[in-house]
Amino acid sequence: MKSSTQMKKTIFTSAMVLAVGLMFGASMAQAQDDAAAAPAAAPAAEAKDYEGTAEVSSIVTNGNTQNQTTGVAADLTYKPDPWLVNLKSKYLTTISQEIQTQESFEISGRAGRKLSDVFDLFAEHGYLKNRFAGLENRHISSVGIGYLIVNTDKHNFKTELLIGYTDEERTDATHPTFMSGGGAILYKWKITPTSDFTHETKYQPNFKTSDDWRLTSETALSAAISSRLSSKISWKYEHVNLPPAGKVKGDTTTTVSLLTKF
Repeated sequence: MKSSTQMKKTIFTSAMVLAVGLMFGASMAQAQDDAAAAPAAAPAAEAKDYEGTAEVSSIVTNGNTQNQTTGVAADLTYKPDPWLVNLKSKYLTTISQEIQTQESFEISGRAGRKLSDVFDLFAEHGYLKNRFAGLENRHISSVGIGYLIVNTDKHNFKTELLIGYTDEERTDATHPTFMSGGGAILYKWKITPTSDFTHETKYQPNFKTSDDWRLTSETALSAAISSRLSSKISWKYEHVNLPPAGKVKGDTTTTVSLLTKF
């Protein structure tokens, strides 16, 4: 049990070091940008080709119960017009009474190109590992087209259609593979210059087994607390209509985190 506890503490420490490193790096990058923009005589800077966020969340309770939930995430976008490359990653773990009760890791990458002011094409690949939800490994490769319906200073609303292939290894020893499709809606509302509301819903049908459809929905609200940092609360719902044996169809995750933008 000691070695197991030490391993969990090592995971927690590594996650915190990674998060702090990401946030420190983002702050340094922002400081360099501010320094470069300092001369008053310099011409107005052009829009940056990159943007990103790094965030960390942690909840610890002690006393009658001992629980520790830790999460780190990063989102990086490089967008030299008309191209766009995006990388996302997220890790979340919960340890209750020295026993790990939740652990998930996901990473995705997307490359796309604008066709016009409203249409774009893209290809993406996503990976998810979540043994507590019955998934040893899940790979989804897709290509799709996006349509930008609304794009103003305050509101951005986009829809996407995808087609791809899913490969899953499950903890119940099953290994479903199938052609899949998908549809998505993505909405962002800039409530004030320092606060944002975002919502994203994705639907994925299974072309081999129609009852095995999936749905993911995530809503988030962030607000600045300083020139460098923002607070964020998010709620995520994941539904698998034919889950692995012994697992329920739906999972929800509520996260409160601290993030930095750069």
